[in-house]
Amino acid sequence: MTAADIDPGATGIADTLHSTGDRELTPEKRNGLIFLVSTTLIYFAAPVTYVGVVQAGLCDRLGANATTANLPNSAYLAGYLGPIFLSWLVPKERERGVVVVAFTLMAISLALVSMSLMMPLNNSIRIGTVVGQGLVMGLCASAAQVYMLQCLKRGCSEAGIARTFKLTYALGPVAAVAGSLLAQWILNGGILTLVYPYDFAALYLLGVPCMAAIALLSRHYILQVEEPRPTRPPLLQYFRDSFKHYFTVTTLAVTALAYVLFSFGLESISNLSLYTREAVGRDPKELSGVILALRFGFKCVAGYALGVLAQRLGIRAPVVGCLLLLAAGIAWIWAVPGYSFLFAFGLLGGAELGGLYFPAYVLAVSSPATSARNVSILNLISGIAGFAPALHGALTDHFGFGASFSLGGLMALLSFVLTLKLPSRSREVQNRQDKG
Repeated sequence: MTAADIDPGATGIADTLHSTGDRELTPEKRNGLIFLVSTTLIYFAAPVTYVGVVQAGLCDRLGANATTANLPNSAYLAGYLGPIFLSWLVPKERERGVVVVAFTLMAISLALVSMSLMMPLNNSIRIGTVVGQGLVMGLCASAAQVYMLQCLKRGCSEAGIARTFKLTYALGPVAAVAGSLLAQWILNGGILTLVYPYDFAALYLLGVPCMAAIALLSRHYILQVEEPRPTRPPLLQYFRDSFKHYFTVTTLAVTALAYVLFSFGLESISNLSLYTREAVGRDPKELSGVILALRFGFKCVAGYALGVLAQRLGIRAPVVGCLLLLAAGIAWIWAVPGYSFLFAFGLLGGAELGGLYFPAYVLAVSSPATSARNVSILNLISGIAGFAPALHGALTDHFGFGASFSLGGLMALLSFVLTLKLPSRSREVQNRQDKG
């Protein structure tokens, strides 16, 4: 696909890219800029695009117990089962369209939740809507992640991808801090007419134009031409061959297991937001914006530092760094009482970048022909952790918060041990990959 394939009908940033990009921007810079702006908009809408803290607080306010309050996060993770089907169904020349459709559906789902909160509905229906929207967000976000990375890879060198990551995840989280503080201001009654539940409805509504803008902007990725797949094998055969390929490469198999363990540890974060009431005696809603600001403010620093590690020490280094941040965040909860415990959200915010760097590692060690498929399989396997938030909630309901945090710490430690067994640089494993 070439620049001539770009739709000339878009406006704003996309129109600027179309009118000047061919003369001034290389495909690598153009794709990197689209990735940067798109990620920044996702971050600005973080209170509703990062399913977990706000959704848990909303469900808690709607009368749900800890297990139910964590269900939106579990539903979100279950959505990561979707991309493997897309890797079978979508031909190379249609990969950009997946990103466009995914963000369009995100915009629609956010609008529907906002409407449900503004209408006089039973709280059980509202909780069900929030949980269902978590599933839709998981399906769409997982597909968008795989195919945004694929679009980036098809227009950028490996060095260009590392530079894009360093810039994107150093600057992008600043937008999340702004969005989180805005969310906190709204939830704390900054707009007097937005009383509960209209305050939460406003947060969802603010995410709609952000997702719609990304959908329009994503139409302008420039993809290097690749031969289309000649025939699509039967679905069951495709699954069998894909998983056989994946698990015969030790590096990929170990990465998948480490990612599942990492996800189990990280998913204590939405349960941690509920711990606010016990730690400082305040409603989680009152501090949810501050929590998100800490998560993404620290992510700015971590994003740059992890990008430097990737450039200097290889693609494994930022994965190790994310696991160390995860372990440090959980340890901080145990060691520090009172309001100081909130800093744990900052450490865990940096650890969340493992959700980028684990797939990026698989992308780096895979051939161009198998990269989308392998990242989709990684996401599919990580779907095993879909019940982790509900498990953390159940442990809390029956044994207290300590049981949940103990599980998270153990998972982080096991994942760290496995990750140290992975090759540090992609060239060490590139020649082991199946080219088809």
